[in-house]
Amino acid sequence: MSENNINASDFGSSTKRRLPICFCLDTSGSMMGNPIKQLNQGLTNFIASIKANDDTRSATDIAIITFGSSVEIVMPFGKIAGDLPEISASTTMTPIGEGILTALELLNARKEGYKEQGIKYYQPWLVVITDGAPQGPNALANMELAIKACNELESNDKLVVFNIGVGNSVDFDILKRLSVKREEPISISSGDFGKLFEFLGSSSSSIVSSGASDDALYNLSTEPEGESVDVDDFFKFMEE
Repeated sequence: MSENNINASDFGSSTKRRLPICFCLDTSGSMMGNPIKQLNQGLTNFIASIKANDDTRSATDIAIITFGSSVEIVMPFGKIAGDLPEISASTTMTPIGEGILTALELLNARKEGYKEQGIKYYQPWLVVITDGAPQGPNALANMELAIKACNELESNDKLVVFNIGVGNSVDFDILKRLSVKREEPISISSGDFGKLFEFLGSSSSSIVSSGASDDALYNLSTEPEGESVDVDDFFKFMEE
């Protein structure tokens, strides 16, 4: 999968430096019910906050990928028109690695499009949200490929990784390996989705409006509790 055909109209008329963000979201069966409902509401609020701010509306590019029974591009990069499609969860499969590899393809194609259009851009964001572990055919092999690709890009300052685990069934050991810069994954409950997306919205605004450093998205001053950094401590640090 790749975006081989660059459509100039998808990039809009703004010459502002762009921040591409690709959400890679778990839609396995364990996300059914309240978690997926909260995820949809969080995404909707996030998009609304992006549209409501002049800076982020013209500078932030968003794509959404889900991984469950298959990997689906729910929303490709381009103009945000109308309401977001409803995301549902109904499968036991969790092809996290395949979803991440698809997200990296989208981000790379978007960067190539920026270059063709003469548009400058910030380091792309990859936001991975999962409540489990890789499951399905070739799931572990694809996850290893995804980890290697993310680590290489991140080490060369070509990607910002948000590795986010939901609930208590996450394989934090694997999730941690997605980032070489974040000491521990971000841990949340499904009830924290609203706070998480609020944080991501304010962080994107800080990047495009005031040129905040990407390092601030990694350097946490709090000590991790258990297997991951608690989301409340993460938000508290970002507010300082």
